[in-house]
Amino acid sequence: MEDIVTSAQNGIVKLARSLAKRKFRLETGLILVEGINVLRDLPSNVRVKYLLSTPSRKEEARELLCKFEANDGRPIDFTRAQVYYIKDELMASISDTVSPYGIAAICKVAPSEFALPKGNALLLDGVADPGNVGTVLRTAAACGFNDVYLLECADLYSPKVIRASLGGVFRVRAYEVDTVQAMRLVRETNSVVLDMMGENILKNSPTCPVLYVAGNEAHGVRESIKESVKSSYALPMQGGIESLNVAVATAVAMYMTQK
Repeated sequence: MEDIVTSAQNGIVKLARSLAKRKFRLETGLILVEGINVLRDLPSNVRVKYLLSTPSRKEEARELLCKFEANDGRPIDFTRAQVYYIKDELMASISDTVSPYGIAAICKVAPSEFALPKGNALLLDGVADPGNVGTVLRTAAACGFNDVYLLECADLYSPKVIRASLGGVFRVRAYEVDTVQAMRLVRETNSVVLDMMGENILKNSPTCPVLYVAGNEAHGVRESIKESVKSSYALPMQGGIESLNVAVATAVAMYMTQK
């Protein structure tokens, strides 16, 4: 029978806990991914280094130790991962959720090197809420917006973003960019800011490929970017509503322009 980790001082427990903080994710190049469904769907650019499981989830952990096929047809190999069985209380201390599923993995993701988009893309400017960022990433993947750029947004690989994206963060080319790169993007693409003062998107949608620019929940898109985009479009509102949540607005815009 496999040994069960019972000490909070165990090295793998301390490592897993540390990955809740951006500082340690940057230092180690590792991230924590929770949940059986997300782990089953990991694409082949994600390397699983350690698999963590509670004793009650052993069978599902063993299932993951086989090779799975990713959506891109290439195999995901869990067989090289080191496996640790961890008592429930320690898994709860590692998890970012109120009711942890009982399976998590410590993974290494190959960083994306900045490049201009090859098709429809999205630039998020200062979107601070991890739930919004995760939802946008998942929707972008579903709509074929394969390049997503984040300027001073919630941390791309925070547990909350990964969970909200339900693995969508691994299905797009995601880049954390600086202001210089963001300005290059809007100047060298068919850039469209989503802004309430823009043209009615229902009457005349932009041509593709397009780079949609969406801004901070409270302050919108910064002026320097607004002044540099090619055009501005708005989602018309009724019933006295002034605006939509940024994740909802970008979802509507992306679904309208899938080409």
